[in-house]
Amino acid sequence: MVLNGHCWGWKDVLSGVPQGSVLGPLLFVIHINDIDDSVNGKIQKFADDTKVFNTVGSEMEVDSLRCDLCNLVQWSKEWQMLFNVEKCKK
Repeated sequence: MVLNGHCWGWKDVLSGVPQGSVLGPLLFVIHINDIDDSVNGKIQKFADDTKVFNTVGSEMEVDSLRCDLCNLVQWSKEWQMLFNVEKCKK
């Protein structure tokens, strides 16, 4: 590591998974495996993308979808894996 022109020696990484590692995707899937438990509607996951959706035709179904979104936010805070709001779309 180089900081302000000074070279420092190697340090062990005590947390996380190296980018591009073989185990990275498997560990990620294991880490988010229970995200489905917090959603009553439908959920799709692909790599690091997650989509929650459902058919909405009544006020009760709208409330159910809102509850799913609140539950996902709570899950993300508990597991310290916040969603990237900039990538979220309507």
